[in-house]
Amino acid sequence: MLKALALIFSSLLVVGCGSQPAAPAAPKAETPATSDVSFAKDIQPMFSQTCMPCHTGGKDAKGSYDLTGYAGAMGPGKDPDANVLPGNADSSTLFLRLTGAVPPQMPIGRPPFNADQLTTIKKWIDQGAKDN
Repeated sequence: MLKALALIFSSLLVVGCGSQPAAPAAPKAETPATSDVSFAKDIQPMFSQTCMPCHTGGKDAKGSYDLTGYAGAMGPGKDPDANVLPGNADSSTLFLRLTGAVPPQMPIGRPPFNADQLTTIKKWIDQGAKDN
């Protein structure tokens, strides 16, 4: 009899616990996916650290592509078309070279950009490649 009462009591507890309302979800923090990427804060530091050995100095820059500032990053370098197509990273030569989709993969002779860096650069271009 005691076992039967214990079983009934246990069943009531399980059923009772299962019918409790769920705790409200915590508000979601803003994620990088929803925030604007800043050229000055996010992109230029990456270029300065990784690209400057070769892409510095105007016409002396490799490929005539000067990544010391926004105007140079947006320019064509030796290519006939701009290397960055605002709003379209997947067609931007800069992004395609950084990923290796268009050879040679940049940077030459240095470690490639990691996945987080590439995501940030892609996002910046897709957001319109703003000078912010």
